[in-house]
Amino acid sequence: MRINLEILSSAYLLGESSAPTPRIKELVPNMMLRRRLTPASKLLVELLGSLEEFEKGRIVCGSAYGELGVTASLLESIKEETALSPSDFQNSVYNTAVSYLSILTHNQSEILTLSSGDKTARAVLKAGALKALDGDVLLLVCFETLNMPRIAEVNRCIDYLESAVALVVRHTSMEANLRVEQSATKGIPASISEMLFLAQEAEKKACVVEVVL
Repeated sequence: MRINLEILSSAYLLGESSAPTPRIKELVPNMMLRRRLTPASKLLVELLGSLEEFEKGRIVCGSAYGELGVTASLLESIKEETALSPSDFQNSVYNTAVSYLSILTHNQSEILTLSSGDKTARAVLKAGALKALDGDVLLLVCFETLNMPRIAEVNRCIDYLESAVALVVRHTSMEANLRVEQSATKGIPASISEMLFLAQEAEKKACVVEVVL
């Protein structure tokens, strides 16, 4: 089965240590709430603030590693037999970032969170393509936030430790001018690669992408 998606808007953020979020104070003026946001939450808020064609609606979100830094903090507390942080416990689940996004935007629509390792971006695209068949405009997002203590001891292939990409899409009967490929950008997490490729192509031209299920 093949489904064509029109890319209405796109954005992405890449950072070797931390990705830039210059508008976060403007987008989340409440200081207490802003302090509760995880790095991934800030990335998604920043992306949404730069997108067109989407304010509220259904979201498909993907991450291979989720809130890795928060999870590592919890494991460190267990190892050291110190008190577990309630905030870390709350923020350690895969849908933390997109849930904060929905709270901030009062978005009560469906949110689906996926994790499929290096195939996460492709899984998000496939799920989004199926859901777009009912005519809705959807937000598709992928993120990884890998910057945490001692990550250099195990990391050998990822240069961009924080990354996020977003596409606003809808189903279309128009002919596709793009196929899903991996991004040529070196050092990005494989889990966001296909989504990043589409966002980079959408910077250059109007894109209709064929998603093969």
